[in-house]
Amino acid sequence: MILINHIEAQKNDPNQGLRAHWLRGTWGINWKPVNLYNGGHEGLSIEPFLNQISHIKTIDYIQVHLGESSIKSSVHMGPHSLLESFWEGDTDANGDPINLVVPRASYGEDPFLEIVKAIRAAGLKVMVYVNSSNMLSREGPGGSNPDYIPNITERWKEWCDTNAEAQAFIASQPYHTGVWDETSKTYINSETEFPERKYMFCYAEFVLKEYAIRYGDLLDAWCFDSGSWMGMNGDSQTNGIYEDQMIFNAFKAACHAGNPDAALSFQNSPERDTEELNPFSEAVHADDFMFGHPYNGGRDGGSHTIGTPSLYSRNYAHIEKMKETNGYAHRGSDPQTWTWDDNVVAHYDPPMSTTSWNGGNTPALTDEEFNLWNLEAVQNGGAISWGLPLVKKSGTNEQLVGTDWALAQLNGMDAHLMELEAPGAPNWSRQETVLSEAKIGEVYHHVLEEGKDFWDPENIGAISLSLSGDNVPTWITLEQTEPGIWTLSGTSTDTKATTYVFDIVAQDTDGSNTRTVSLEVANDTKEEEMSVVIKAVANTNYGVDQTAIMYSDVLTALDGKATFKISVNVTPQIGKAISSGVSGGLTTTQSWGLSGDEREGSKENMFYGEKVDWVTISDIQIIEFNANGGTLQESDFENITFKSLMIVNGQTLGKDAIAFTINEETIELGNLDSNPFSIELQDKNQTSFSIGIGNSVDQSSNKWSVEEIILSIDLSEMLSVEKVEKESVVLWPNPTSGIVHFDEINPQFIQVYDFNGRLLKSEVSSANYLDVSEFNNGVYIFKFRLNNGEVIHKKVIKKN
Repeated sequence: MILINHIEAQKNDPNQGLRAHWLRGTWGINWKPVNLYNGGHEGLSIEPFLNQISHIKTIDYIQVHLGESSIKSSVHMGPHSLLESFWEGDTDANGDPINLVVPRASYGEDPFLEIVKAIRAAGLKVMVYVNSSNMLSREGPGGSNPDYIPNITERWKEWCDTNAEAQAFIASQPYHTGVWDETSKTYINSETEFPERKYMFCYAEFVLKEYAIRYGDLLDAWCFDSGSWMGMNGDSQTNGIYEDQMIFNAFKAACHAGNPDAALSFQNSPERDTEELNPFSEAVHADDFMFGHPYNGGRDGGSHTIGTPSLYSRNYAHIEKMKETNGYAHRGSDPQTWTWDDNVVAHYDPPMSTTSWNGGNTPALTDEEFNLWNLEAVQNGGAISWGLPLVKKSGTNEQLVGTDWALAQLNGMDAHLMELEAPGAPNWSRQETVLSEAKIGEVYHHVLEEGKDFWDPENIGAISLSLSGDNVPTWITLEQTEPGIWTLSGTSTDTKATTYVFDIVAQDTDGSNTRTVSLEVANDTKEEEMSVVIKAVANTNYGVDQTAIMYSDVLTALDGKATFKISVNVTPQIGKAISSGVSGGLTTTQSWGLSGDEREGSKENMFYGEKVDWVTISDIQIIEFNANGGTLQESDFENITFKSLMIVNGQTLGKDAIAFTINEETIELGNLDSNPFSIELQDKNQTSFSIGIGNSVDQSSNKWSVEEIILSIDLSEMLSVEKVEKESVVLWPNPTSGIVHFDEINPQFIQVYDFNGRLLKSEVSSANYLDVSEFNNGVYIFKFRLNNGEVIHKKVIKKN
């Protein structure tokens, strides 16, 4: 028996339109590479484009294409096993794939997921484009497809018509093959008139829903082009009857299977019959915001001479509607008297050029008009998605960036909005302020910079920042470390991965503006790895030509008994000394650099460009080892390597630079772009290296310090032997997702340690189980003390 677990949209949805509340008063860019069929997605990256616009502050989201448009609508950017199965290994005469509409699973990466994550990491929300014609031929039933995907529609239909699960799904609802009859209030079978209707529902159920669930709440909105395809297959785009819009509703339900808060929109063309009342077409029950397609197919959208009234006037009417209704498309003057569409947000989706959404050499609007439309839209609660002309629509990643003229127009508009969009209280950049990840037990720094992360629209007052909320980490502080520079800092005392959500308040004499942020604290330690922090002694000069020996704190081994420390040698250049102490900015009393060569006092405790400072870091040693009655020996900790270095005060744009030498090869890391800056060394598997001043355009400004050295202890070999096990004790299940049972013992108490030797849990219990469901996935050591005084250690793997 086949069980159908399909999904339904909600009639009279009280949240319709409210899901698009975040979209009110925003603008975004439609990024549209094309011709990505037959393997073209594999290797696709949005990073060069995001880097190109990284300075733009008022942008809120990126519209990115999960599916291509028009005759290529079956081409999807995310892997999908069913869609890949339609490829069947076909190739053309040159041996190149044909009928391949998704990235291959064998590629080993989901390009769409990587693109979405990159967009969110840039502080932007994600709007997803899909064409409603999906797997069907644009020529209609029986039509053909382009020669590079010639058989894709027929294979899709064949699967729907022969697969048992698909057939059971189609038969599960009368509206899958029937259309609504308002007189009888029933669905009348219409397979003859609308033979492709069932395939639309199958796409929602077996393709769209899988994508939605996979990407979940990474996706904030969906916009479906070619809503006419619903109409061509039996739905009504205009009558407002819920039961007559079931394809629309099925698409909505599929998207909400992944994120119930995602906003949706369907492109049902601009209004023509009652255009004088409202340029936006009628909403459907699945709309949270309007697609807002421009007139004349988007061509010459700002022309003052084409048409009567002109195309400029007809398209500008979308902005005027936003002004009339405070950003709602169907309030105020409207041909319909429905109330269910009152919260649907007004959104307009034009190209920047006169010709297409991803190309063109001529701006559709003058700079003044472009600034006006954007300012009025965002100030009045509407939204605009601009189709960006790309250097090359189908090219290398470096060519999938905006043209010079388009970027110049965006820059001018951004400056215009920074000053005028929301005058008064400080403004925050973009939709989100993305904080860097913190790591358990490690020093954390994140810099918030005025003019980059927040700004004063009048550019006249001093801005102060403060933390607010009940969930601010107790270990973190926010202080102004330089004029306009505010630093979040501290050392995480968390014992497991944690997410903190709290507010940062920007205040000046005009008022305050709050930004809610999320801080992720991660356990950066692998299941079979122990991280160790090495620091200098505070405020210490180790002496000219003397090797500085730096130490860890006292460490507890995974058996809960053995203790030890680790030391590292740091050797300066001849004639210089290692010294620690505060040297400005984010440095602490344990930050270190060089001195001792008659340099100015202000250049001590740092690496200074004009002195071309270098050191060698080597000789990892275990010291003060004490088994404390356990079975572990010093030789069990042989595999210790350098993991990373934390650099502070290296953020002067284009000037602070680092280089390091490993195996006689010198590698220039280039200019540092964050403060602090982590140099990752673990993949080098090194026990010795040198680090120093890199090439800079201004060595007098090239200066930075080392805050800490982080080592990695590989415990895999230790765990492969039974040094911490006692075979007579059985723990089950192991691995576990929550409850661990143990038989044949009656412990006085139980302790649980992580791989860094931190005690996480201690219980006095007569029960024969322990709940570890709150712990992260990883390897833990259970320490049992029995009534007879015996101590037993067992390894437990937590895995959800």
